[in-house]
Formats: sequence, C-alpha cells, structure tokens
Amino acid sequence: MAEKDVYIAALEKKLAELSGIEVNQIRKNQLGNAASEAKSIQDMADYVAGITVQKAATAVQPTVLNPQIQSVFDHIKAELGEAGLRSLPALKYDYKGLEPHISGMIMEIHHTKHHQGYINNLLAAEKKLAEAQAAGDIAACNALLPAIKFNGGGHLNHTIFWTNMAPATASPQPSGTLLQAIDKDFGSFDAFKSQFSASSVAVKGSGWGWLGYDSAADKLAVATCQNQDPLQLTHGLVPLLGLDVWEHAYYLQYKNLRADYVKAFFNVIDWDNVAQRYTSARTAAGH
Repeated sequence: MAEKDVYIAALEKKLAELSGIEVNQIRKNQLGNAASEAKSIQDMADYVAGITVQKAATAVQPTVLNPQIQSVFDHIKAELGEAGLRSLPALKYDYKGLEPHISGMIMEIHHTKHHQGYINNLLAAEKKLAEAQAAGDIAACNALLPAIKFNGGGHLNHTIFWTNMAPATASPQPSGTLLQAIDKDFGSFDAFKSQFSASSVAVKGSGWGWLGYDSAADKLAVATCQNQDPLQLTHGLVPLLGLDVWEHAYYLQYKNLRADYVKAFFNVIDWDNVAQRYTSARTAAGH
C-alpha cells in the first residue's frame, strides 16, 4: 500500500474512533475532508507531472507569461525569504501547545503531512516551470498556474496561520494601534469578532477566513478565499490573520461543528503577531 494510502487509512480509523461514525458514512455525508485534501494534493501532483514542455518553435505560443505566477513566489519570499520557499517552517510552539483548543494530533498531521504536501508539489511545479522557461514554452508556464496558485497558496496560507497562533495567554484581544483600527473600521472588537466568525463559518466547502489590510484605503477588512487561493491575489488585501476552515483543520476534534472550532480559535490568536503584520503593512504602504 502506498504511503499516501496508509496515511489516509490511519486518518479514517482515528476519525471513526473519535466520532463513532463509520468512514463509509462519513464519505457519504462528505465529511471525510482529511482524505479529500490528500486527494487534492495528489491531483495537483499528477497535474504538474502531466504537463509536457515543448520547444517554442514546435507549439503555438502565447506572448505573455501570466503575472500571477511570479506574484505567488514573490508573496512567499516576502513572508519566508528565499530559503523558506522550499522548506517547512518550524513552529514556535509544540504540537500540543494549543491544547485544549486545537489538539496536538491535528497540529502534527496538519503541519507535517498537509503543509509538507503543498511544499512538495510547489517544488515539482517550480522545477517544471524552470524547464518550460528554458524551452521558451510560455503555454506550459501558464498551464502551471493552477498548481502554483494552489500549492504556493497552501504553503503561504499555512505559514501565516502557524505564526498567527500561540498558546493561550491572558490577552484575549488586541491592544494599541491595532485595536484602534479595529474599533474604527468595524465599530468594536466584538463587532469584528462577529463578522470574522460568521464569514469563516459560512465559507462554502474548503477555504480560509481572513482579516486583511487594504493599503490604498488604509483600512482593515474581513474576507474569505476558496481552497488555497492567496488573499492578496484574490482580494488585494495584505494578510494579517488567517483561519484555515478546511475540515482537516478541525474535524478530528470538532467533527462537523465548524462554528465551535472558529470560536476556539480566538483563544489561541497571537495578537502581537497580527499587530506586527499590521504595522509592517501600513509602513510599506506609506501610512
């Protein structure tokens, strides 16, 4: 049995133990998202492998490389640096450090399996992109965009997500200039919390809830993205706080109760990290 199949089988067994629901029923109800994300990652790996690079002279070529391709890499490098493009970032806490709000088992699987899977696929896409560029095959380069966006977004989004969290502290909400901005743009912290929570719970299928910064308007905004679409590419907002609402991020602990998971997330937000991101984003925008 392939390593991926062994991993999925182990997830399914644990899922049945914790939930009391047989895996076949879970699949029937489309609640087996841990396995489906593994399939999504594998599908993207197959997609990249299936792209054939041709010399420019042998194929009708578009003349413009899709700018989103470079944008994905630029955003990852801005977050992690050149070396971070190709490696799994270390966490600043133990896998069990966010308990009881997010279980250590979920964190370990999420970090070492899912996040690493996005990185592996991104590296494969980057290699194929280099081959296509060397051959002058712009069509093949552009065909790689879905894989680069999905896997690059997965790498970027998860990296931000890990840094946005910390073991529960005595500071359940932000302070200083970030709190002032939240009060200005949402009316109050409670109003922001309500909007962020409602938007994240309402994401259809798999995706992310975000607090972002609008550089042009110098204001905060709540937004959501589907799958692994990067916030900045999708909405033009600088990501400050992200919440993964793919079911693999919470199902082993919260089952299908996404709202309970979103509520628990507020117990482990590192508001210092969010505030630092806000300050950096405003400075970069010249405000």
